[in-house]
Amino acid sequence: MQQIHKCKSKINRNEEKIQTVRLSIEIPENIRDNFRDAVENNGKSMKDVLRVYMQKYIWKQSELQRNRQKRRQNI
Repeated sequence: MQQIHKCKSKINRNEEKIQTVRLSIEIPENIRDNFRDAVENNGKSMKDVLRVYMQKYIWKQSELQRNRQKRRQNI
């Protein structure tokens, strides 16, 4: 089950207010612990790794969408 909780903190970046939210997902403990160990062994935090992963995922999905649109236009 996935839950989203709103946080009150806001970050000002380029005069744009960005609101952060807390994301909770349910996974087995051993997966979380193994992921945490792997991330910390590389000198990073889980939060940073997940943030970058989600940004790259969103970018990749939009790139795939653009490519699909281009293919449709070429047909």
